[in-house]
Amino acid sequence: MLNIIIQKFKEQRVSVFIYTGALIGYTLLMVSMFPSIKKMDIEAMTKGMPEQFVKFFGEEGMASYNTIEGYISMEFLSFFFILILTFYIGSSAGSTIAGQIEKRTIDFNLSQPVSRTKSLLAEGIVAIVYSTLIIIACSLAMFLFGIMFDSHFKISGLTAFATIATLFMWSIFGMAIFLSSIFKSKSAVMLTTFGITLFMYVFLSLTRMVDKIKDFDKLSIFYLYDPQKLLKSGEVNLNHAAILLAIFAIGLIGSIIIFNKKDL
Repeated sequence: MLNIIIQKFKEQRVSVFIYTGALIGYTLLMVSMFPSIKKMDIEAMTKGMPEQFVKFFGEEGMASYNTIEGYISMEFLSFFFILILTFYIGSSAGSTIAGQIEKRTIDFNLSQPVSRTKSLLAEGIVAIVYSTLIIIACSLAMFLFGIMFDSHFKISGLTAFATIATLFMWSIFGMAIFLSSIFKSKSAVMLTTFGITLFMYVFLSLTRMVDKIKDFDKLSIFYLYDPQKLLKSGEVNLNHAAILLAIFAIGLIGSIIIFNKKDL
């Protein structure tokens, strides 16, 4: 099992460096722009906007643009950051079972003296470790760039964000690996994972804009991930963390059960 983990770390390290470098570069761009954004009259801008559109940006509306936490959350962390990591998670999970079936390499891999469970767990360990390292790297980048451009983040806020963002991506991986145990195509896993993530984000946004469905916001997994609140408060909601961890565990356990029973 250890050999599989080491081999997968080596196979994915180049793509992970690319993902990390791209996200850090975008972080630099966003943070460097904030001093200029802060000088803008946000309140005047929102006066001419429809009320429902302003609600899209959350409880504080576009007024939160005046803070580095609100600005970086809306422009980067709320969705674009998650979108990029979802591509990595979906690709990694899709390659685990569905991708091997698609490439017809799974028979050879299963002929090795390693159980299906250990093989799946090895792949999962690599994905969650790399996704965690990407999030930590981006959090450190925000801290350093914040100092560089006099837009300081609280260490407690970054710690809280990194914790929940990590668990959030683990939960996405749980869903993706479960899909990989069902589908026979890597692209199907990636597209479905991306589609579910996008739908949940759009649904939460709609609950903010449409009063009739505002009470259903908890049905979206994005309800558990509020980067602006995390960065400002520096507090982790333990209930949210437990739910995200449970989603990850259920998805992983479900995939192990299906994979072990799957007739290949």
